[in-house]
Amino acid sequence: MMDKLEKKIKEIKEQSNKKVVAVIAFMIFGAMCIFAMEMTNQFKRQKQQVQNEYNKAMYQAVGYIKNIETDLAKLQITNTERLTITTLSSIWKQSNLAKQNLEEIPLEQNSFANVSKYLSQLSDYSYSLINKTILEEKLTDQEYDNIQIMYEECNKLSAVMSTVYQDLNEGRIKWDELKKIGNQKLSNVEVASSVMNIASIAKAFQEYEGLIYDGAFSDHLLSRTPKYLTGADVSKEEAKSYIINLFGEEEIESITEKEDTDGEIYLYNFDVKLKTSNMIRNISITRKDCKLYYMIADRKVENENIVMNEAKRAGKAFLKKLGIEDVKDTYYLKTGNMAIINYAGTQDGIILYPDLIKVKVALDTGEVCSVESQGYIFNHTKRTDITPNISMQQAKSKLNNNIEVMNEGIAIIPTDSKNEILTYEFKGMVGNREFLIYINTKTAQEERVLMIRETPGGILTM
Repeated sequence: MMDKLEKKIKEIKEQSNKKVVAVIAFMIFGAMCIFAMEMTNQFKRQKQQVQNEYNKAMYQAVGYIKNIETDLAKLQITNTERLTITTLSSIWKQSNLAKQNLEEIPLEQNSFANVSKYLSQLSDYSYSLINKTILEEKLTDQEYDNIQIMYEECNKLSAVMSTVYQDLNEGRIKWDELKKIGNQKLSNVEVASSVMNIASIAKAFQEYEGLIYDGAFSDHLLSRTPKYLTGADVSKEEAKSYIINLFGEEEIESITEKEDTDGEIYLYNFDVKLKTSNMIRNISITRKDCKLYYMIADRKVENENIVMNEAKRAGKAFLKKLGIEDVKDTYYLKTGNMAIINYAGTQDGIILYPDLIKVKVALDTGEVCSVESQGYIFNHTKRTDITPNISMQQAKSKLNNNIEVMNEGIAIIPTDSKNEILTYEFKGMVGNREFLIYINTKTAQEERVLMIRETPGGILTM
């Protein structure tokens, strides 16, 4: 009996030991799997981090090269020492930044040598021209020819880099493949022979304000007090009534009050839904004078049923409902079957570029989805001292001889020092490129040159 009992106990121990061993083995296997997964995830994170750095470097390099291309085009028609130096300084600075970013991208240096050499020579050449201009020496015809050649080279480089970046961004090639594919594409970029022997010289850093996008002077909000708001404060209930009157009580399905914003301007905030649309409109109304400050909404627009002129009229009609009629549409951007249209204020035929309103219009129905009016609210007021000291013809005589003027007018533009000046605005062509040139009506000084660029999405200025 005892023998049987001892045998049974021994069998139980053996089975228990096997289970313990199995559990321990399973735990070790599980730990190894977890370790392997963690190592794999860590490798993926590190790889993603490296690729993010590559993406950032490529994005910045492409941006700098496009800016250089624009500056080289503008340089061909600048006609004053100040603007020439400013533009050359920008080319010098951004050539170095582009080269620095491109050196962080995984490309074989022997294949990349032409591009690196071109950017170095462009930087050195622009710096040598800065020194010459500072000494009040005019650029020669040969130097303008060199600038044209460099522009053509930069145009080719910009196209190649944009294509490579787009292929990467849309997944047609991977960073692992870029070394081979990118080198093949970039090896076709030639260096302008006319600037091959420019010697390297010491450089001092020079700051320069960046280019303007999304329409002329769109980023400038000059005033820190809202000049357009001249009335009394209103209650939130009055602001709500304003919205009801704007759309019509029968059109509104719901209005939800949101928390107020107390910033540079005190705003009453609402979510508004119309019966005819699924969009929720986020609307902000100024407490002072009860004006529309923001209306932000978006929806998917499948079809483009109206032309841009109809969209511009729809935007202008909506602004008229806001009590704003003294505006002129200037530039626009089209994306996702939506048009973002810039309207500038006007006074006696003068375009007031600081007084800017942006309106977003759906191109299927012409519905106004968004309005951004802070530029108009901060800056719009009746201007005085708007009589020019020089004639239009005198201003035109200050233009570069290479430009063929197509249109002329008068405009108030902002300055980098946060003031504004009255200028003659000339629109013209050099070759197949379109420019805007602004001449000060008091001093005859060339104040600003912008290049107009027509893109598939609209008309922009740079």
